[in-house]
Amino acid sequence: MTYYTRYRHIAIDEARPAPTPAQIAAIETELQASLPASFLDFLQVANGGEIDYYCDVPDGRGGFEQMSFPGLFNADEGDFCDETLVGELRAARKHMDMPEKILPFARDGGDSMLFLDLSDEGQGRVLAYIRELPAWTGPRAPAGLMVLAPSFDAYIASLYLDKNEVIRDLEQYASLPSHLAATAEYLDIGLPGWRDDPDIGPLFRRLEMELCANVQD
Repeated sequence: MTYYTRYRHIAIDEARPAPTPAQIAAIETELQASLPASFLDFLQVANGGEIDYYCDVPDGRGGFEQMSFPGLFNADEGDFCDETLVGELRAARKHMDMPEKILPFARDGGDSMLFLDLSDEGQGRVLAYIRELPAWTGPRAPAGLMVLAPSFDAYIASLYLDKNEVIRDLEQYASLPSHLAATAEYLDIGLPGWRDDPDIGPLFRRLEMELCANVQD
């Protein structure tokens, strides 16, 4: 059984089937620009769904904030603010005054978003819009629009798994052999060599033995 689709080192959960030529044409018509080959390849296996990966966003103080934008927009026929590429594009133009040829494609758990900038100036770079949060949430990357990566390929290459989060999820949520099987596939894609990791490997093997024993009982 396969639990994920894959794009390079990225495991995509619950992606829809690849978009049709008509759906791609509708997105490009609304966008008024052609989608780059790398993004089209990505959509073949990541049409919507989620990617549980992180990137480092400049915090404006010489450091970085670890952020995740897991929610991917899909190529279905869209209207407005509906997690579709077309719908989110229309919403960004209305509510954010986003210019032509800039496509929203992912969101974090709130209102921060990623955009593919296909304008003459942008040349395919990835922009991050960071929503301001209350002061009590602590320091974070400055609110507003910033350049996150010079290209979509560079953005994908910058994504990584958080090892501590992997360990925490295993410790807290591994309750069935099927969960371990899905986790193994996820790590094979995103963290090659994890079986030799001194923290993840032994933990996984211990949980595997415990869960198998429970099933036999």
